[in-house]
Amino acid sequence: MNDEPSVNWSATRRSLEVRLARRPELLARLHHIIDTLDHSVADGCDAHAAEDRVIEELRQLGQEVLGQWAHETNAQAQAQVPAHHPEARAHGKKNA
Repeated sequence: MNDEPSVNWSATRRSLEVRLARRPELLARLHHIIDTLDHSVADGCDAHAAEDRVIEELRQLGQEVLGQWAHETNAQAQAQVPAHHPEARAHGKKNA
């Protein structure tokens, strides 16, 4: 049984094209994955070899997505510091 709330994603989600336009490096990685699949077919790879190639590309995709997430999360957290802690100072060299 699925405990997730039912959400009408089609009404709330932006199109994939719009979302990928904001993340060109992710779009490029997805194109590369499809190119890898096409090359596997053209090279006459068997299913296991094609799977190995695509799995490696998906691992790299996962690493890149998590890296982007970490960068964006850090930037968002740093942007919120002045609002939540006005007494905080930016990290930098003291001017004595």
